[in-house]
Amino acid sequence: MPSSPTTTYDVVVVGAGPSGLTTAASLARAGVRVLVIEKHPGLSVFPKATGIRPRPMEILRSWGLEETVLRQSQEARLTMAIQPNLSVPGTEVSIGMPSQDELRLHSPSRIAVCSQDRLEAILAQHVHDHGGEIRFRTELLGLRQHDDGVIMTLRTGGSESADIQTRYVVGADGANSRVRDLLGIQVDHLGSEGNHLATLFRADLSPVVSAVPNVLIALVAPGVEGVLVPSGDERWAYDIEWHPETGESLADWTPSRMAERIRQASGLPSLQLDIIGMFPWEFGATVARGQRRGRAFLVGDAAHRTTPRGATGMNTGIADGHNLGWKLAWVIRGWAAESLLDSYADERAMVGRANAEASLQASLRMGTDSALAQDFGVRYASSAILGTEGLVGGRAPHAWVVVDGRTVSTLDLFGDRFTVLAGSTAPEVPVLPHVVTLRVGHELTDPDGTFAAAYGLSGDDAMIVRPDGYVAWRGPAADLSAAIRQLTGLSELVGAGT
Repeated sequence: MPSSPTTTYDVVVVGAGPSGLTTAASLARAGVRVLVIEKHPGLSVFPKATGIRPRPMEILRSWGLEETVLRQSQEARLTMAIQPNLSVPGTEVSIGMPSQDELRLHSPSRIAVCSQDRLEAILAQHVHDHGGEIRFRTELLGLRQHDDGVIMTLRTGGSESADIQTRYVVGADGANSRVRDLLGIQVDHLGSEGNHLATLFRADLSPVVSAVPNVLIALVAPGVEGVLVPSGDERWAYDIEWHPETGESLADWTPSRMAERIRQASGLPSLQLDIIGMFPWEFGATVARGQRRGRAFLVGDAAHRTTPRGATGMNTGIADGHNLGWKLAWVIRGWAAESLLDSYADERAMVGRANAEASLQASLRMGTDSALAQDFGVRYASSAILGTEGLVGGRAPHAWVVVDGRTVSTLDLFGDRFTVLAGSTAPEVPVLPHVVTLRVGHELTDPDGTFAAAYGLSGDDAMIVRPDGYVAWRGPAADLSAAIRQLTGLSELVGAGT
């Protein structure tokens, strides 16, 4: 029998993938006691996703991690090559990604070709650096919710099971989520395009691949059909379809057989290669019929699994974790009422379903405008958004401003607090530990007018930007205190001395 709980956490996150680690990092940065448990012996060795879209890069930038991620990234052309095999030239087609010149107008960040395993290592270090705990070889056996928290039964390694107490649980444990099953949340299967097998290998393909490769290389000659994805340091992922419906077995795909197929696909019969591992997966999309049960929440693939098409899966999970993380932190710190947590599913469920459905559109070819909308066009409607006009409900736009003598993006101003942007004649606003105020012409200057064009703040106008960079309210600065009270669900402003 499990022992009585002896360890207490504010939040336990189940799963150490990008969405779980993003959630944990948001919490640890706010001083919340967070534990991440992961049933595997360590972080994933498989690259899985390799593209980090601009909006998640902005989140990483706000944590000071953008340059670290870029150093771990590789140069690649954001297009797809279609070739018979690697030794035969083919054609190059768009995958709908905006160019850096196009992005520059909208964001200080860029798209990064950084494999998921490297991103996970960066996020895990960030969690550690801010006091979070990560425990590997730890399996969730059960959970029991009560009025004040959740009792979780865990087993680490070969030890006996033990109970721990936590205020909240976050299920970030993938498409086959144990948390989701224990909560009794069913899933809708939106569609599937078959079974795939990805092989991670290391080889020198420089004789047949450019030093700056395409981010996707589709190989179409009979017998070698598949997609090759660069992962840096001479690592490659070669993905093929396999067909259990015809009696084929994974056991048929031995490493030696796969190595021979990779040689044929490369057009280099004597290619020396080292197979690191093989990873079966389904090219399909599912959506959970809920992202919350009581004190437990779902993020990432546990909530909504997309296909790789459009590079939205990992990026959607990162946005989930960022959205939920600050809200949990504010409730735990006493800066908001628990009602704030209702806004998580209200905001993210529709986004997750839309991305999952879009990823099943095989003929989808996004242009630049729709690609930019994927990152910057998401709008929220919930109790944590007051109003619908103008910028309210959307991501605060990028503009270059000067603060403390430094030229920065407006996106660099948003972090773990509410940021109040106010016109030059706005009156003094409440001094709060979780609110920072910047007035045009005072704490913030707009030398080239780009801020005025993007935000339109003047006089005694003010707006509140949430920690996740979304505009929550706009109105006269005199109404600011009332707006903060409404957004946080608190009748008094915490720390205001009233």
